[in-house]
Amino acid sequence: MYKKKFVSLDEHQIFLQGPVVVFKWKNGKDWPVEYVSSNIEENLGYKKEDFLLRRIKYSDIIFENDLHRVSNEVSNYSLNERNMFEQEYRIVKSNGEIIWIYDYTTIIRDENGSITHFYGYILDITKHKKNEEALRRVEKLNTVGELAAGIAHEIRNPLTSLKGFLHLIKNGEIKAEYTDIMESELNRVDLILNEFLMLSKPYLTHYNKIDVHILFKQILLFFETQATYKNIQLITKFDAEELLITSSENQLKQVFINFIKNAMEAMPNGGVIKIECKREHNELCIRFIDEGSGISQENLKRLGEPFFTTKGKGTGLDLMVSYKIIQEHGGTIKVESRLGKGSTFEIKLPFC
Repeated sequence: MYKKKFVSLDEHQIFLQGPVVVFKWKNGKDWPVEYVSSNIEENLGYKKEDFLLRRIKYSDIIFENDLHRVSNEVSNYSLNERNMFEQEYRIVKSNGEIIWIYDYTTIIRDENGSITHFYGYILDITKHKKNEEALRRVEKLNTVGELAAGIAHEIRNPLTSLKGFLHLIKNGEIKAEYTDIMESELNRVDLILNEFLMLSKPYLTHYNKIDVHILFKQILLFFETQATYKNIQLITKFDAEELLITSSENQLKQVFINFIKNAMEAMPNGGVIKIECKREHNELCIRFIDEGSGISQENLKRLGEPFFTTKGKGTGLDLMVSYKIIQEHGGTIKVESRLGKGSTFEIKLPFC
């Protein structure tokens, strides 16, 4: 009787024939490679021996624009005494092609807790990134459609009013209050268009190290007179140490001005606005705490939508711009509010 032969396969070898490249790095300058799986040539084009003989360092293949970020994140993860971390960044293949990779790394420590090695694998996720970008484009198109509909609605009302008054003026009915209302409506249209242009323009920005202490000193000077006039006290509570972040100074100024302005508008009867700024682990945490009327839970969910505002006037675009800027800086915005008690807007940004 014929018997089938079952060949025992080495599971490790099957793994090494796949798209995952395994590395073991020594904890040292430029992360010297002590082990790399043999499938590196198939996936990245480099010869295994070039890494092991130190002809190529791992830092050499990381895309130049990502190297500083990757190095900072490795340092931050190491200081936090974590046992593993994951990152997404770009590397350059031997043929010059730039690809996105997912890096899952385990930290190896000695008996004293000191880091000796990093052991991990990298996987090409370029196709996944391209799919993400395509989805973002679709989302942008949907947003543009929503904005266009919102702008048409917002502008139609003042235009209708202006047409009505022009008709009255043509018929010889000229009153001083007509021109006042017309001017107010034109200002409304101008406000909507300016905020929309601010939102839609591409942000070709330069990111630099910025001390948030200095940034707030400049911003608060701008609000001193207005705060006194409205019987509002601006109180700051900052960490004594330098609070450095890598960011676009003008964009962050715009965000902070928007939050202070909104807090002041939420307090028509005056009160206290607290601005707290401190380091929490590897993030800079900034809180704007007001004593305004608060926001309902239902409305909290809609913050950041175009043309949604809890104020009688306004377009909601300033908050949408702020959300977009913070997101592009790799940060988050969290809002807590209680009706009649006030609101807290919390911004978290990666610490430099």
